[in-house]
Amino acid sequence: MKNLSTLFQAICLVALPLWAGAQTQLLSTPNASQKASVSQTVGLTDMEVIYHRPMVNKREVWGKLVPYGQVWRAGANDNTTITFSTDVMVEGQPLAAGTYGLHMIPNEKDCTVIFSKNNSAWGSFSYNPAEDALRVPAKLTAADHFYEYLTYDFEGVSADAATCMLSWGDKSIPFQVKVDLENTVVPSIRHQLQNKAGFSWQGWNEAANFCLQNDFNHQEALTWATRSVFIQPTPQNMLVKARLTGKVNNPGNEAEAKKTVFATLDQDLQTFPTTWREYHAAATYATQQENWEKAVSWEQKSVDMSPNMTNMMALSGVWSKKGDETKAKKMKADALARGSNTELNNYGYQLLGQGNMAEAIEVFEMNTKKNPTDPNVWDSLGEGYFNNNQKDKAAEAFKKSLSLNPPANVKANSLKFLEAMGVKADTIKP
Repeated sequence: MKNLSTLFQAICLVALPLWAGAQTQLLSTPNASQKASVSQTVGLTDMEVIYHRPMVNKREVWGKLVPYGQVWRAGANDNTTITFSTDVMVEGQPLAAGTYGLHMIPNEKDCTVIFSKNNSAWGSFSYNPAEDALRVPAKLTAADHFYEYLTYDFEGVSADAATCMLSWGDKSIPFQVKVDLENTVVPSIRHQLQNKAGFSWQGWNEAANFCLQNDFNHQEALTWATRSVFIQPTPQNMLVKARLTGKVNNPGNEAEAKKTVFATLDQDLQTFPTTWREYHAAATYATQQENWEKAVSWEQKSVDMSPNMTNMMALSGVWSKKGDETKAKKMKADALARGSNTELNNYGYQLLGQGNMAEAIEVFEMNTKKNPTDPNVWDSLGEGYFNNNQKDKAAEAFKKSLSLNPPANVKANSLKFLEAMGVKADTIKP
């Protein structure tokens, strides 16, 4: 019996490690280098890097842990992969849409970045250069700070490009990815305009303006802008249409293009059913371009159609730019006389923001005369006095506001300023 027992124990001692090892293969346990991902959208192109993040852990990384001159998996464990949803340009070289195994060959000052068609290998151990889709040169540069964990990120993101950056330890490897907005976004726009976006002037205008801002596809964009104006002329789409007309009719000639813009606006303002807003917008553009003749003509037409503080103040500004201060002052006085409570209040704060205290107070005082029972106008006048260091007048204005049963936000503001001036709430008579 004793011999049998000893034999059984021996068998168990041999078998136990095999059984225990089999059990650990069935478990999901954390990797020492944990999985991570980073993504970025540029234009309509989605980019994503999936990788594992080893630690430096007091080791010498570059030239030692990551040998120079050898293919490296650019991460740990599985293939590091990078995915592009559309065709892209990497460091100026074309690369088709897809998911690639990402490998690198670092040297002391530079690096070769490799995009492999094989994206499912284990690291770089089975890397085969015959499977390369693209190789591009990159730099091995000093990192902006020390990275204990290997990190990928997208930096320098713009409308059509981003720089993918690997950083580990004290070094970084950046490579730029650029997308072709015209060949990726414009087809998407065409498709979208066949659906809901194509049933409003906004959709056609957004499409046209995107091409205008990115300076491509002008001819087709002009047809989109024309469609938008036909559906409903607005200050936005009329200017987009005019500017695109200038580009289409005068490619490469900015001076002639500007003339075409003004001629197109002139014709469209007279052709389509427009309001004062369209004339005001056109005048604003003319003012920006320092075309004073058109600015005066269009702003005056806007005022004739519907005189209000907005277009009258704009016309005053144009007269001032032209050097006619007499007309400018008269128009400004007329504009302020027409100003609503909200318009005067907003203009007063605009002047405060510009540091024009005296004129701001003048506008706030005018508003209290026009709207004497509104607590908010007295609160605003108090702020004007306070910012001009007229504390006694400020206190009186805030007290007047509180006496008119102000809403909670106005009351809180008046009390805050009074407290800042040392006036206690319990001393204020309602």
